[in-house]
Amino acid sequence: MRKATLLLNNISLKSSQIHKFRGFIGRLFQEHDLIHNHDPETGRVIYRYPLIQFKLIRRTPAIIAVTDRAVKLFSEIFLKLDSIRIDDVRIPVFEKDLQVEDAEFGYTEETFMYEFISSWIGLNQKNYGRYMKSSDTEERNRILKRALIGNLLSMSKYFDHWLDREQKIRAEIRVKERQVNLKGKSMIGFSGVFKANFLIPDHLGIGKSVSRGFGAVERVV
Repeated sequence: MRKATLLLNNISLKSSQIHKFRGFIGRLFQEHDLIHNHDPETGRVIYRYPLIQFKLIRRTPAIIAVTDRAVKLFSEIFLKLDSIRIDDVRIPVFEKDLQVEDAEFGYTEETFMYEFISSWIGLNQKNYGRYMKSSDTEERNRILKRALIGNLLSMSKYFDHWLDREQKIRAEIRVKERQVNLKGKSMIGFSGVFKANFLIPDHLGIGKSVSRGFGAVERVV
């Protein structure tokens, strides 16, 4: 999988400002639906796994692109991006670091450990209800593990990486609840670690709102 990471090294943002960072870039390059995931003509949301994602990596604002199509946009972003605007404040971009690589992705027999470097919003409306109703720790953990596997399968299908019938994703998860704010609503997110026999490129997100920085993972060495 082709992957590019653009770091804005001289800028420091808060996690709560990432959606504003994404909004600014989306408006600046509104002709590219891969950035904002809306149809430029109708304004309708395009439902897909976001190929361009906005993150904080150790407090540094970053834009991640995956697949050849998304990575090609980075040359235009790299050349044009000389400042960003957050809360009506213009912030000059003096240092840009662009890294392009071929990253491994998909099912593997080997198990790897990952850490969520931003809160994972892994529960949908259906399993959220089951999770909240259960007072049993083991049952809650099973719900989260199934949600995690579902997230990985969903991402895998979008990238046209299909598992054979005998290939099963195995996962273990150890997380703690965290309150997160998403579009003005308070929701339950999770921080912690998990293991899975699945290769995920560093800093890609799983779960909900990955384009806004949620659910970013990093392999634990």
